[in-house]
Amino acid sequence: MKKISQLDYLLLPSTLMRLLLWLLSLVLVMATIVAWVINSQRITFDIDSNDAMYNINEQLLINDAALAGFGSILASVGPNNLDPARNFTKHMRDTYPHIYMFEALVSVDPANKTKHEVQMRGLGYPGYKVTRYVSKKNPSGKAANLVNGVPMHFPIFFIDPYLESVKSLMGFDMMSARNMREPLLSSLVSGDPAASQPYKLREGGRGYSLIKVLDTTDEMTALGYLNGGLAVMLIIKTDTMLAPVADILPGATVQLLYGDERQLAADEILPQVIYLPVFETDIFVKERSLDHLGQPFTLSIQQPAGLYAHHLKFMGVVLLAMCIAFGAYYRRLNQEYGLKLQRDDALVELNQQHATLERMVVERTKELQKKSNENTSLAQQLIRVQEDQILHIARELHDEFGQTLTAIKINAHILEHAKSINEVATYAQDITSQADALYETMRDMIQRLRPEALDMFGLKVAVEQCILAFHLDEQHIELDLNIDDSVNGMEEIYTIASYRIVQELVNNAVKHAKRITKLKVHLAVYEQHMVIRVKDNGIGFDQQKNKWGFGLSGVDERARSLGGTLDIGTSVNKGVKVSVRIPLVAS
Repeated sequence: MKKISQLDYLLLPSTLMRLLLWLLSLVLVMATIVAWVINSQRITFDIDSNDAMYNINEQLLINDAALAGFGSILASVGPNNLDPARNFTKHMRDTYPHIYMFEALVSVDPANKTKHEVQMRGLGYPGYKVTRYVSKKNPSGKAANLVNGVPMHFPIFFIDPYLESVKSLMGFDMMSARNMREPLLSSLVSGDPAASQPYKLREGGRGYSLIKVLDTTDEMTALGYLNGGLAVMLIIKTDTMLAPVADILPGATVQLLYGDERQLAADEILPQVIYLPVFETDIFVKERSLDHLGQPFTLSIQQPAGLYAHHLKFMGVVLLAMCIAFGAYYRRLNQEYGLKLQRDDALVELNQQHATLERMVVERTKELQKKSNENTSLAQQLIRVQEDQILHIARELHDEFGQTLTAIKINAHILEHAKSINEVATYAQDITSQADALYETMRDMIQRLRPEALDMFGLKVAVEQCILAFHLDEQHIELDLNIDDSVNGMEEIYTIASYRIVQELVNNAVKHAKRITKLKVHLAVYEQHMVIRVKDNGIGFDQQKNKWGFGLSGVDERARSLGGTLDIGTSVNKGVKVSVRIPLVAS
């Protein structure tokens, strides 16, 4: 009673009101700190993301300017004097690391292909030859691609840097490569630069090509270019282009995306772990389309926002101060309330465990009752089967043995009064035939009660004879029988059980599986288990709607009695597959 009265005192409305006001003030102070932190981070993110996007945009402008300058120099100096162009490209590559390579292409009519090759060899490229991409699927390929319905090549005649690894590219027809053909044709139509889809560079990383086609003027033709078009191309390393953004936004995930498909144009920049907040509350996202100058890119920046370690320390100091201010008054209340919660939780858990135990008892009782009912039904069925067998044997004894013995008795009586040797021989033969028939009947009954082949030849031969007795060929049923020789080495209890299981499953399939045309029977010893599989292609059945009959129930009971399992796989019009596994325990 003392504890209850103390708890009641601590839960007076005035005490609860003070506690509520303290909690509200605590939440308000913490929310104010979090809001101030997030707002400061948002302002910083906006500034840094704008700087990053300006940086990328500036590099795109540099790409366009480098491409235009490169094209202008080539148009003015001609293919016979490429040193000014090479000086320009080297300076641009040294100044801007994201520019990986400069290439120049010239359109060549297939009729002028040989003339162009001779010209280039005369300029110091002895092995120069116009080559095309050859597909493995179509080795013959096209001789040339069409430009406005006219066959045309666009071979490379200038590369910087002219490294040993890229010399083989000289003369390569860019029109034969689909990834380059599309921007080439686009630039031919528009006259503006066009970018290829991003691809992996041979030296590693990702990049793309920026291509611009220049119309060949009379002056350019006079300088040595053949009639047609001149194209200039930059290969740009997107990973290098994106690298400065990692320094501007070290805690952000940055993606450079290509086109409407938003294909990754560069390896995704992931945030550095030391710049991630300890407690994330929001994610800042900014995207900007940079689709201009023929380079359809989108820069996507995502940066987590939240509380860092120093924020948490500051909030911890504030929280500690507020807790000290109010803690003395509410300490006893919290202790009592904590004890009450523990007691309630213990009671709830106890009730749950009690309910669970009761449910388990009810379910187990139902299972036992169900199994008991199944065992009772199975026992009744076994009794009926035994009685039917006894009745069948009694009828056969009466019909076969009785009639045959009566006939033998009559023939013997007549034989006593026979008057000639011929009559004696005739009736003696009749008695012999009737005795043979009586022996065959008795042998057939013994075979059904205990297969003779099981003791003489083993399980394999006994099962084969058992299945032959069903005359499957006369019923137009194709049999696939596979019995491993290892089944003959089992103890008698497993041999008899396996024989009866196969006998019942085959009988069940032939009797109940309508429209059956195929039957598979497989017996083998595998991993110390007797494995029996019987499969038919009959009409099957729905296990949810149809219960097992006495045959399958008997098989299940026989398997479980030896520690085995029965598995039935079936559905309507899908046939039935029965698998039995019985562990073989050494005696």
